[in-house]
Amino acid sequence: MITVRHKVSGAVLLELAGDALAEAALPHALLAYADLRGMDLHGADLRWGDLCNADLRDANLAGVNLAGGDVTLADLTGASFRGARLTGVRFQGVSTESRGLAPTDFSRADLTRALLEYSNLSGSSFADAILRGADLTHANLRGADFRGADLTEANLSHADLREARLEGATLVSALLNGVDLRGADLRGVELTLAALNGARVAGADLAEAFFSRTVIAGCGDLHLARGLDEARHLSFSSLDLATLRRSLPGLPGEFLSGVGLEPEEVERLRSAGTLSR
Repeated sequence: MITVRHKVSGAVLLELAGDALAEAALPHALLAYADLRGMDLHGADLRWGDLCNADLRDANLAGVNLAGGDVTLADLTGASFRGARLTGVRFQGVSTESRGLAPTDFSRADLTRALLEYSNLSGSSFADAILRGADLTHANLRGADFRGADLTEANLSHADLREARLEGATLVSALLNGVDLRGADLRGVELTLAALNGARVAGADLAEAFFSRTVIAGCGDLHLARGLDEARHLSFSSLDLATLRRSLPGLPGEFLSGVGLEPEEVERLRSAGTLSR
């Protein structure tokens, strides 16, 4: 008999015949505040389940189906959601604050339209995950691994992505307003139709990143990004005057021509003293 208890009161929340929760059928399970530390739930059916405030430290949730569930304010430190189906799951305010434990593993998981705003998931792995339309606003994703992830139409506004790895990630039509990408690895990232308004990119590596109708506005440290001369331009993009005023002197000609500026336009802009301030 498997017994799951409330992490504070010790009250019984679930009793299940057998000796494991792996691959268990638990749709609509009420496991708010559950103590699931280190438990093996791989392959379980937890659709529409309530795991709010649950303790999931070091739990194995690889391959679970948690579509439509709620994991708000849970502790996910060291948990594995590798290959899980997490479409539409609410992850608001989840935490990986415990020290000395492994980061959360979301690699290859389906997080389509998942809600992860204001969550602390620094150092977590989202490699090859699907995050189409996901909400990651104000999330702490410093040092997170998004290599090969699909972030099409995701909202990463005001997220902390310092030193994150996004090589080969797809950010088509993504919102990157006020995002902190300083020191991030953006090599080969797809930025078609993405909006970078007020993004901080000093030290970010944009070599071979794809720009196409990308909107770049208020990015005063654009000239401090690396690899701009190696960026690829499939069509012209938008670069606003505020960005040019701060960054024009340090922007490579290859990048400026790639976004659509003619050489004579660049020369006129460089000669205009107001643009250097």
